[in-house]
Amino acid sequence: MKQNVEQNKKETVWTIREILNWTTKRFANSGIETPLLDAQLLLSHVLNLPKVQLYIQIDKPLNEVERKNYRDLVTKRLQGEPVAYLLQKKYWHELELFVDERVLIPRPETETLLDIVLQYLKLKNISPTVIFDFCTGSGCLAIALAKKYPNAKVIGVDISADALNVAKINAEKNNVQNTIFLQLDLNLEESFIKLKNEYGAAEVIVSNPPYVTFDEWENLDISVKNYEPKLALVSEDMGLKIGKNITNYTGKYNLLYSAEYIFAMELAHGQPEKVFEQKIQIYPNNHSIWNLPKEQYFSLGDLEDKNRFLVSLNYN
Repeated sequence: MKQNVEQNKKETVWTIREILNWTTKRFANSGIETPLLDAQLLLSHVLNLPKVQLYIQIDKPLNEVERKNYRDLVTKRLQGEPVAYLLQKKYWHELELFVDERVLIPRPETETLLDIVLQYLKLKNISPTVIFDFCTGSGCLAIALAKKYPNAKVIGVDISADALNVAKINAEKNNVQNTIFLQLDLNLEESFIKLKNEYGAAEVIVSNPPYVTFDEWENLDISVKNYEPKLALVSEDMGLKIGKNITNYTGKYNLLYSAEYIFAMELAHGQPEKVFEQKIQIYPNNHSIWNLPKEQYFSLGDLEDKNRFLVSLNYN
């Protein structure tokens, strides 16, 4: 009898090691793509420990409150809720961003887009004075560029007031003072006229617009479809409408500073020439920035060389 009591007592002690092992297996069996990482992030959050400390304190037992808080997060993750929303935090390109269901979770592909822009500006020794970020969402692109170029005026535009509120939180969180966030509908030509009248031309235009089709949205993973904002994902005209508007009206109203500029837009694989509505040259991601064409649109690949980024640039 005494032996059974001692055995049950042992079974109730859940250490960091045991919890990580159990959760990783549970997440893997549920089809979660990064089971160990997700378990580590959730447990780090509950215990308020850096990830490395989990392994330094690997045999530390959790108390009842910690176990309950962790169980609640694991249950929500198993239901499909993304880790970034559970933690209300996303580390992205040297930024710590607040995120919740009002905004799309910033993706690694958008980091690649930013890297293309930063590499170009550095190589050409361009210090932009005006930057437009169309469909700014969480503000990730606008804030990263504003931190890099504190003397530039960075205008982030989005149709969603909720998203803009998150972007403002992130600007403050990252100590950025040179951003302006505007609620404008990029379905409307008048929005581009307003930008031209108020801010003139920009040396940099970046955009990660909605580019998912309605049919694609129906088949998205539940972690995206059930949690991330449809408004930030889906566009009419087979996912192309917003991208076409941005490209066409940027040209029509001369929103790019003619002497030196870069325009860079993230799209789905194969969409750049559909958005531009003409056949364009496609280059791999590692193609030298020095040998790219000037004053014309072309496509750059992402890190997997998928044809995703619609780009145009000019320099002296």
